[in-house]
Amino acid sequence: METIKFSLILLILITTIPNISAQNRSEIRGYYGISSYELNSNQSLDGGASYDPETGYELGIRYILRLPNGLGLESGVGFYTGDIKITSAPIPEQTSRRERLQITSIPVLLNYRFLDYFFFNGGPVLDFQNSDNSFDSQSGIGFSLGIGVNHYIRNFQMFINPNFRHYALIPFEKEDHHSKLSGLGIQFGMGYNF
Repeated sequence: METIKFSLILLILITTIPNISAQNRSEIRGYYGISSYELNSNQSLDGGASYDPETGYELGIRYILRLPNGLGLESGVGFYTGDIKITSAPIPEQTSRRERLQITSIPVLLNYRFLDYFFFNGGPVLDFQNSDNSFDSQSGIGFSLGIGVNHYIRNFQMFINPNFRHYALIPFEKEDHHSKLSGLGIQFGMGYNF
C-alpha cells in the first residue's frame, strides 16, 4: 500500500513539475523596429520652427521573466535613431535642415500572454537622449503599450509587436512648452525560451 502511495505521488510530481517549469520559462529576445512619430507640444508657438520626425529605427534586446498565470516582467535595452526635419519660420527666408535624434531606452513592462500566441505588453520606459539637439530633450520617463503575436518552434520564437510609444511624459529637464515625441511603431524579432 505504501509503495502504491509513493508511486502515485511520484507520478503526480513527474507530470506536474515539467508543466510548472514550462509555464514559468524565461525568454530572451532580439528585435528590430521601425516607427512613425510626431513631436508634439501642448501649445502652438506662432513664428517658431516646425519639427517633423522622419521614419525612425530601433534595435534592442529584451528579457522576459515568466510568472504564473501568463504574466511576465519584461526589461532590456533599446537604441532608437531617427532624423528630425527642422523647418524655420518663413520670415525672411525659410530654411530646412535635419538633426539626428538618438535615444537609449530601458523598459520595465508587464507582459501578459494569452490564447497561446498573443501578448500585451506595457509600462514605463526610462529614456536617455544621447544626441545634442536644438529641440527639447526626450530624456525622461515615458511609456509603451503594445499587443503582439508569437510563433513558437520548439524553444525558438518569432514575434511581431505593434506598439504606441510616448517619450518624456515626465521629462528630466522641464521646459516651457516641452515638445514630446510620440507615435506608433512595430517591432519584429526572434527569441529563445529557456
